[in-house]
Amino acid sequence: MEAPELTRRRQLGRALGVLLLALVPMAATAQPTDPSQPVATPLPTAEPSLDEFAPLPGNVPWPTVETTTAGEAAAPAGDVRYTVTMTGLAETGLEDEWQALSSLWTRKSEVSNLAQINRRIAEDRDLIDQLLRSIGRYGGNTQVVVSTPTDPAATTGVALTVDPGPQYRFDSVVISPSADAAGNAAQMTAVVTPLLGVAAGDPVNATRVTVAQDTLAAKLADAGYPFPVIGKPDIVIDHATRTASLAQTIDLGARGVFGTVHIEGETQKFDDKHVAVLARFKPGEAYTEAGRDDLRRALIQTGLFGGVIVKPVPGGRVNADGAQVVDLLVTTEAAPVRTIAATGGYSTGQGLRIEASWTHRNLFPPEGAFTVRSVAAERQQVLAGELQRRNWKKRDQTLTLRMGLSAEQQDAFDASTFGIGGAVARESNIIWQKPITYSIGGELLVTRQRDRSAPNDPNNTYFILAFPGNVTWDQSDSLLDPTRGFRLTGRVSPEFTLRSGSYLNYLKLQVDATVYRPIGDAIVLAGRLHFGGIAGASRGRIAPDRRFYAGGGGSVRGFDFQGVGPRNADDTPTGGNSLTEASAEVRYRFQAFGNDLGLVGFVDAGQVYATTLPKLDSLRIGAGVGLRYYTAFGPVRIDLATPITRRAGDPRIAFYVSIGQAF
Repeated sequence: MEAPELTRRRQLGRALGVLLLALVPMAATAQPTDPSQPVATPLPTAEPSLDEFAPLPGNVPWPTVETTTAGEAAAPAGDVRYTVTMTGLAETGLEDEWQALSSLWTRKSEVSNLAQINRRIAEDRDLIDQLLRSIGRYGGNTQVVVSTPTDPAATTGVALTVDPGPQYRFDSVVISPSADAAGNAAQMTAVVTPLLGVAAGDPVNATRVTVAQDTLAAKLADAGYPFPVIGKPDIVIDHATRTASLAQTIDLGARGVFGTVHIEGETQKFDDKHVAVLARFKPGEAYTEAGRDDLRRALIQTGLFGGVIVKPVPGGRVNADGAQVVDLLVTTEAAPVRTIAATGGYSTGQGLRIEASWTHRNLFPPEGAFTVRSVAAERQQVLAGELQRRNWKKRDQTLTLRMGLSAEQQDAFDASTFGIGGAVARESNIIWQKPITYSIGGELLVTRQRDRSAPNDPNNTYFILAFPGNVTWDQSDSLLDPTRGFRLTGRVSPEFTLRSGSYLNYLKLQVDATVYRPIGDAIVLAGRLHFGGIAGASRGRIAPDRRFYAGGGGSVRGFDFQGVGPRNADDTPTGGNSLTEASAEVRYRFQAFGNDLGLVGFVDAGQVYATTLPKLDSLRIGAGVGLRYYTAFGPVRIDLATPITRRAGDPRIAFYVSIGQAF
């Protein structure tokens, strides 16, 4: 025996697209009388009888109308080509659907004979009648004229003219409680009526009614009634008044509140307590379908589960106010937990860069990921390990601990560094892009650096204790590829340094703002401003890699990395205590050769200063064009730029390849 839900869906499926009506005859137009015109052959139509138009008594079901034609006829001699014109169907919004389903239209490019054309016309008349009934149009007719040219080589014309007939509408929609339903009728009607999606005065549209029925249970669950019993709609057509009535019985059941959450299956060592951390609701809060689905999506977002089902089950408990406690049963299937990743990039200033990592996303369950990361580049080498506990103490809060070794050989300095650090961050993700995110942490660095701009002071060892923090206000429409809105980020880092037996303390501040504005469907204007400043210490006392520099693929394109800013007498970058950067891009996205591509034109400007506060003078400017290849993990970026304010030693052309938009 079929489940009631399956039976109901099949019954409603048979209803989709048609309302029962006696077949309406198809009239034909007269043949043209001008002998110079092609001969128009009208198709025969049956004369209507009185019985065909008699009102149908009782409760009328919605059966599927079967075509009255058989398969394709054998193709006799006399093959022709034909064109098809349609009039009268576009106004109903059905022409696109007819073109997709019509054998006459979809096969019009084939060489056919008149017998085949006539057979397709008969099929299309049935199809048009069925489509019209699906939107509550009754009593219409389709006239067909076949124009046969006198020249055998000319094209035969098939013209269809549709009179859609009058629009039937619901004159009443009545919702009532079933015989054994709890609660009063007025309360139930008040809850159900706004959610039904069908009201008196609406067209008798079979598709709309079916969709309303299929979504009603979810809407009621989201309104706090997780276990409704929905009866089959009772629809009566009145052809005399061209109206219909809909009556339906529903048992809402008790209003629900969230209870406990229990996980079973391949749990990846998640327990009920950790799953409850992911829920945005607490026990006792009103049950919603959105809350249940959000928990399912959050579990998938961890990357540890390949399949998740979250099922509401009656908790068997009723509160004093009559609310039913609804527990959630989570059933999971495990996903692979190990990932090997590699990325690469190239720029004319920094050369080739390859980064690889190995991650176990649940080495310290639950959600304790461990990553080993390495960088091999011409001017940088890194080996580091990181422990990351996601959803630490509350949802979307991450605890990160890291330790690593690095070495850099830049134009401004050489540095060898050992560092340990940690941070707590509230993060955005794909299923919930938050308007406010933040991070706060600390790091201890032991680094030996050679300042290339100070030849008389070549090597120093620095012990640095820093407490970096940042906060972002995000009003953009996408994490990976925003097209509208803005982002505003502030960064602050108090830093305490021991160098050669002497202490120095300073405060490092940065503000970064980006804005995105769409122009039409394919063009986005994007802009960025970035200011930074260091207060409390002079440039020469600060470790070289903690100073500000500008130039390169993520800064002022067209110049080498660290190629913008003050230099010493040997033309070596010195870095500075403040920074100004600005960028503007025009992004055009399009489809070509089966790929998702983009073109970008950009202008960048920037400068580094010795003063504590940034300025807006002496800006160095670069400009260029770029190509974007959009993938599921973000755009691949290829930029070609040239310095507009070029000076001796600057490249004429700079080339950059990386992943992600410039900003």
